[in-house]
Amino acid sequence: MPPPKKNLAAEELEDIKRSLDFLTEEVSDVKLQQKTILELVEEVKALRIQNTEKDRRLDYLENRVADLEQYTRMNDIIVTGLRIKPRSYAKAVTADHGGEPSEL
Repeated sequence: MPPPKKNLAAEELEDIKRSLDFLTEEVSDVKLQQKTILELVEEVKALRIQNTEKDRRLDYLENRVADLEQYTRMNDIIVTGLRIKPRSYAKAVTADHGGEPSEL
């Protein structure tokens, strides 16, 4: 009976060796994936910084445009109480005849 125990022990050692090889490969795969994830995290951080800078620039430009639009209106004059002449010939003709444009 002792020889089967040695054979069984050799089989158990072979199973343990295969399991260790498998686990070693799995750990290597996990390390590669972890490295890829860390690289992607760094890239995301860099893109966030870049995006923040662009957002600040966009806000600045929007405010600048709004300021320039207000500046152009600063010297506008609003005139009230004047009679306005018609802008088109059809309106001018109807104003002279007192009728609607469809009557022409």
